[in-house]
Amino acid sequence: MVDLQGLLICVPLYSAGVLLLGASISAGLFVFHVGVVPLIFKYSKAFRRNLVFANFVQWPLHADFEEPSSCGIEGARNLSIEYQSKIDKCKVKIGMWHILPKTVYEKLKGSFEASTDKEELNKLLDEELARSKTPIMLYCHGNSNSRAASHRIELYQFFQKMDFHTITFDYRGYGDSTNLKPTEAGVVEDSLVVYEWLQSTVDNDNKPPIFVWGHSLGTAISSHLLGNLPELSITILERSKPLPMPNGLILEAPFNNLADEVAKHPLSKLVTWLPYYEATFVAPFVHNTEQTFRSDEHLRKARSLPVLILHAKDDVIVPFVVGLKLYRSILSSRSESDAAVKLHAYDKRENLGHKYICHAKDLHEVIGSFVVENK
Repeated sequence: MVDLQGLLICVPLYSAGVLLLGASISAGLFVFHVGVVPLIFKYSKAFRRNLVFANFVQWPLHADFEEPSSCGIEGARNLSIEYQSKIDKCKVKIGMWHILPKTVYEKLKGSFEASTDKEELNKLLDEELARSKTPIMLYCHGNSNSRAASHRIELYQFFQKMDFHTITFDYRGYGDSTNLKPTEAGVVEDSLVVYEWLQSTVDNDNKPPIFVWGHSLGTAISSHLLGNLPELSITILERSKPLPMPNGLILEAPFNNLADEVAKHPLSKLVTWLPYYEATFVAPFVHNTEQTFRSDEHLRKARSLPVLILHAKDDVIVPFVVGLKLYRSILSSRSESDAAVKLHAYDKRENLGHKYICHAKDLHEVIGSFVVENK
């Protein structure tokens, strides 16, 4: 026979136990949220570095960088640059792809398919790049993954249809480049070396227009690079003369500086109510030497550089407001005689978000006009 009296006693006790357990878990999560997380954020450089660069995320897995076609891009070759880093004081290898314009690939498609001698093919493509009459786009990608990420492949395909040569590469710690812990100075150094390689590869007497395109974190890296190109050319590359500026800089989903990006990120709403929010979550990105990414300050020094900003208003990773702040900052630093800075915003209804401005219906016209104006 069922002991109804005992059962009636056990049920409330069990329910009370569940409630106490749930309360304990909630209290534990609350303490972790308001006590532990701020301390980790403020004092752990490794945590902040991983948050900013996210290079521990590598997708697609086991990408075959040697064969770009296996990653979805045709008419491309794999290259690498090796150099002695002044930042990390060791040898660094940078993996990169050279992707041909559509018309050039169609002309050389037979050579791609028939060639068994990679050295001979590279020589042919080196010559094609050196005497290029079509624009060249140097792409600086954002954090996480590698140059083989699917949304980046889609952008390369856009460049290819626009008939641009594309140079895309992985910073240290990404893709098949040397596995080092990235820092702001380190990834800027990598970008500088690739930019120097490109400038030295093309024909100096009849240079094609060269543009730099940065996305997300890549906007901050490219802004740091070009805003300080004269100084970096001398101190890092030890050149007697600075490298020439590109014809223009295109910033896709940029932020004005890292501290503001952190403050405006949607996840910050979970902790902005804390009285020590500024000191623990924002200040570490203001007062440190490893990563601040102050694009607003860097680009104020490059007044001869044409800048085009592309930003979707439904971007939740890098909110539109920080891209707008960057635009206004650059604009306020320039006079009528300086190079133009433009902002092209995309309405929320277009659903382009953070990664897919390459799907914008008017992108061909926007980029085409910018390139023609600044050849």
